[in-house]
Amino acid sequence: MGTDYLEMWGVLDNGNLFLIRSPLESIRDSAKIANKFLAYIGIIVTLVSALLIWFVTTRITKPIMELKDISARMTNLDFEMHYKSRGKNEIDLLGEHMNQLSDTLEKTISELKTANNELQRDIEKKEEIDEMRKEFLANVSHELKTPLTSISGYAELMENNLVDGENVVNFASAIHKNADRLLTLINDIIRLSELDGAQAAPEFEELDPVSYTHLRAHETSAHL
Repeated sequence: MGTDYLEMWGVLDNGNLFLIRSPLESIRDSAKIANKFLAYIGIIVTLVSALLIWFVTTRITKPIMELKDISARMTNLDFEMHYKSRGKNEIDLLGEHMNQLSDTLEKTISELKTANNELQRDIEKKEEIDEMRKEFLANVSHELKTPLTSISGYAELMENNLVDGENVVNFASAIHKNADRLLTLINDIIRLSELDGAQAAPEFEELDPVSYTHLRAHETSAHL
């Protein structure tokens, strides 16, 4: 019938003969089935392995990419993004330390900004004080120059005998008033210097606005 067989024959220990015969076609079919089964198993195992590798790789690379994004935003001074811990492995511990670093940097930069703003205000205040000091010195120079000029002029006229006897008393009185005014200005400058250096406590004195206004008007008219 054109069929090949696999035969095995021999003698048993008890002297009996045996003969076993099996067609090779059934063996070939079994081998084909086994090969197909192994091929299917191999494909399934390959797909499952690929899925497992993808899953494991994603679990590892996703936190790393998240940490990369956090570090990139930190370089731009953006500390709003924080790492969400998913466990207690090394990457999660690194993420927690990254969060602590972000909070510390944010706090430190905030304190530096506050200190910088205060320093800027101090600089502006110092510049304002310097401007006020310059203006004050200019006014003081003018106030000091006016009585000194009067004293010098009156004294020069008297020195050159350009004043008759009737006006000597008036000139001497004018020199005395300007000298008193000059002395008052110098004392005021000394008091202001002491107050500026916080070397003396301020002294308060009650003044009558009406009488003080009349006094200043009298001094101004006398100066003129």
